[in-house]
Amino acid sequence: MHAHYGAGGDGGGGRRAAPLQGDAGLYFLGSLHELVAVGLHRPALEALCAGQRDLAEPPIDRAYLLKVLDEEISRQFGHPLRPLIELVLNAADAARGPQPLVDVAVTDGRVDVCDTGVGMGLRAILSRLLIPFATDKRPGIDLGRFGVGFFSVLGFGLSDPESFSLHLTTGDGIEGWAIRVVPWPGAGDEPDPPASAPEEVGRARGRASPELAAALMCSVRRIAPLLGTRVRVTSALLEASAVRAYLRDALHFFPASRALVLLDGAAVNDGRLISGGQLVQETIAPAGGARGRAASPAGEARTTAAGEARTTAAGEAAEAQGPALLARFHIGGRGLLPSISAATFHAGVKVDACLALAELALIDFPAAVELTEGRDALKVGPEFTAAATAFYRRLIQLAAASGEGRRTRDRLAEMAAQISALMLQSAGWDEVARDLARALLGPGRCMVTPERREALLGFLGPSVAERLFVPESFWAEREWQPHLPGERELLEDELELDPAETLSALARRRGDLAGLPLLLARAANPHTTLVALCRSRLLPDRGGAGAAASRRAPGAPTFPGAAGRRPPGPLPCLGTRRLLLIRDDSPAVRRPSGWSDWYALRAAFDRASGVREADLERDLIVGEPVDGAACAAPRPGERTSGGEP
Repeated sequence: MHAHYGAGGDGGGGRRAAPLQGDAGLYFLGSLHELVAVGLHRPALEALCAGQRDLAEPPIDRAYLLKVLDEEISRQFGHPLRPLIELVLNAADAARGPQPLVDVAVTDGRVDVCDTGVGMGLRAILSRLLIPFATDKRPGIDLGRFGVGFFSVLGFGLSDPESFSLHLTTGDGIEGWAIRVVPWPGAGDEPDPPASAPEEVGRARGRASPELAAALMCSVRRIAPLLGTRVRVTSALLEASAVRAYLRDALHFFPASRALVLLDGAAVNDGRLISGGQLVQETIAPAGGARGRAASPAGEARTTAAGEARTTAAGEAAEAQGPALLARFHIGGRGLLPSISAATFHAGVKVDACLALAELALIDFPAAVELTEGRDALKVGPEFTAAATAFYRRLIQLAAASGEGRRTRDRLAEMAAQISALMLQSAGWDEVARDLARALLGPGRCMVTPERREALLGFLGPSVAERLFVPESFWAEREWQPHLPGERELLEDELELDPAETLSALARRRGDLAGLPLLLARAANPHTTLVALCRSRLLPDRGGAGAAASRRAPGAPTFPGAAGRRPPGPLPCLGTRRLLLIRDDSPAVRRPSGWSDWYALRAAFDRASGVREADLERDLIVGEPVDGAACAAPRPGERTSGGEP
């Protein structure tokens, strides 16, 4: 057992003790895992708190203890600086006063996190701070709930142990304690490691060893009484500008009512880093109740001109009750620093970023939503889904209140789907997507992909543009696809479709369509190419033949039945997954005349048949001239671009 030195007293603040001469209040010096073993073994813990100089070795399985500690120390977070957030959360839980403060100071190679709240005595240090998962945090009230914040910070010693040290001073106003953790061999003020730990020293000097816990030395000293806690982390990995940017990004939405976080003396969560937008607080229906919705206006937030919002007194009272599910949403603002992006938060701390969104959308989940074991993701459950659904419905309210045009509503629909896919794991999306579609997109909208938009407008005509919803991202396309009609429904709704047949059979049957011979000549195999004739559907009669005629655009076809139909687009052909559509109401198909009609037939058919755009352009440059005489000449099965006869 390593050497232990006592100064008398119970170490818990109940009985004061004077340090022994020459010991400078030293209570423990040895391996960190030995001190953890003392905390796990009650007789050893009581003996150390009583100041006994020699302690019996606790009957703890050292191999298993080292395994547990190494897992906690080397635990990987989504961001390498995340352990610093654990320190801030612990400080926020301890902070007290009308406006609790957490002071963070950052310099190159060092970070200090301080609070003036409730500190710890030796007994609390041994039984709480140094025991993984032995936390006294209150669920739903305190932010940290896993009891591993102290050990996660030790992970900075994995990559560069020579530059790492952790120095913690804490006190409850009656006494004070200092704990220092460094890799073997010790820092300047520590004596050489005890001779009883040669294996630990060897492992510490071999940087390839994964057992960091066995290579950490810990000292515990009594110091002058103080109030609060200061944690100093030293590591060459802590580059000041990167640490500051990360802390601002992760903490700018932290609820100031919990604690005001000062970074080098400047507040980071008082709203100064966000411009514009709306900040609201909503009471969410409890799990098992109604779907997530705002239960009352008591939790609404007042938005100032600068975009900074403060909750009403009623909302703060509701938050103090604890069991209610309260969520905060900040929508539509922008970050004043490049690092601040759309994100989800848990108790005000970022757990997932969404860099694909141009708008700022921040979601702070209720404390009832649990974190995963890695503490970088939220567990999807009833509470999570209720908050997500409430956020989607808040977007509906925002659209209704803004009164903006279709372009803004389409952008909101895009943003809602991206947030669902990238931030909220699609939680609650199926429940609210239809309501979102009605409120944001309106009736009759069909979703088409960006690469199909121009082809559909060219085939159906520009009048159909108002029916198209074109998602900007893959994620929005994925989320909206199950809930919106697509291209097939759009075509069936806009067109009268004849039964499918081969192109050769169609050309024999419809000799009156003068454009079909050109299509027949350009087809690689007209006997197997499936096509279907189509035309615009009759429009609802809202004023008789005169009204129908007035709706007909200049140059629209005048063949029988054209009145009362939407005019066709300039492209007479459109390729689909099953077959190729040909418009018999297109002038280029009925009576092609001039260069433009011949070009429309040739280019549209080639594109619809799958000819590459590069081959099509090459053919236009080096191929035969596009005119009536040239187009009438080719024989069936002969073509000048894409594919073989």
